[in-house]
Amino acid sequence: MSAGWPGASHNTPEPPVEGGPGTSHRPGGTPGAEGHRRGAKALVAALVLILLIVFVIRNSQRVSIDFILSTGHPRLIWLIVVCTLIGGAVGYFLGRPAGRSRRHRAGGSAAASGEGELPRP
Repeated sequence: MSAGWPGASHNTPEPPVEGGPGTSHRPGGTPGAEGHRRGAKALVAALVLILLIVFVIRNSQRVSIDFILSTGHPRLIWLIVVCTLIGGAVGYFLGRPAGRSRRHRAGGSAAASGEGELPRP
């Protein structure tokens, strides 16, 4: 029988099944899925950029700010940006762990405190 006929014995290995072992793309996805994901990410990025531009245009009017010793008239968008940066910096510094670990603050290293040692009989 010929190799192309049903029921014929195959002596050559079959090509790997898509998504099975021996394929290089992500499991569960199809080769064209990465292009769709990339297109979706580009679309979301474009929408965010459009919203950001509209936000800047709508908040470009000048406002009066009363600093303690003087008064200024910056654009509202710059006030929003500066306050966002200050808030982010404060949140970062308050939320990060201290420079030293608790073990060092408690009075010594793991070896000095007996941590990590097996109990003695």
